[in-house]
Amino acid sequence: VIRLFAILIGAVLTVGCTAVKETQPARTATEQLILSHAVIDAVQQIKADEVAGKKVMLDLSYLKTVDIEFTKGELRDRLLQLGAELVTDAAAAEIIVEARSPGLGIDDSKTAIGIPAIPIPVPSVGTFETPALSLYRYDKQHGIAGISLTGIEASTGKHVFSVGPIIGNAVHSDMRFIGLPLYKNRKYLDR
Repeated sequence: VIRLFAILIGAVLTVGCTAVKETQPARTATEQLILSHAVIDAVQQIKADEVAGKKVMLDLSYLKTVDIEFTKGELRDRLLQLGAELVTDAAAAEIIVEARSPGLGIDDSKTAIGIPAIPIPVPSVGTFETPALSLYRYDKQHGIAGISLTGIEASTGKHVFSVGPIIGNAVHSDMRFIGLPLYKNRKYLDR
């Protein structure tokens, strides 16, 4: 009896628990990559020969989006690829390019054949949810980025060119059958 008691006391004293605090960003890396690649897809479609050899200032005051810094970088890169000489002062610019976006986001869709997760209220504890049991499941996240540009002659305020809206896409999808992966689409990562 004393031996059993000693073993129980030893077990109680050696059992422990560790909790590590992890902070998570507000947006997942997958979400950020999908949106970024949709922006890349849209920006790479921009054609504006009028900026070649010109001093160009990029005006982002009409661009309101979550990923404004990345979008700004991609637009600057594309203008440079098109032969523009970027300036930061409107007085030094020959053309001011105004950028705007009709939309930047992710459409999320899920299709499943099977038994959905069922919430079960447990008194004094809260709600317990049973796991979903899917025979077939298809999850799709479709990133869409719209970009429009207007070129304005800095000295006169006259219209030089308009581009867009150009729509860029990035699709992230998974198809499963009885929990086993059948198909994954990550083509946006191959660019």
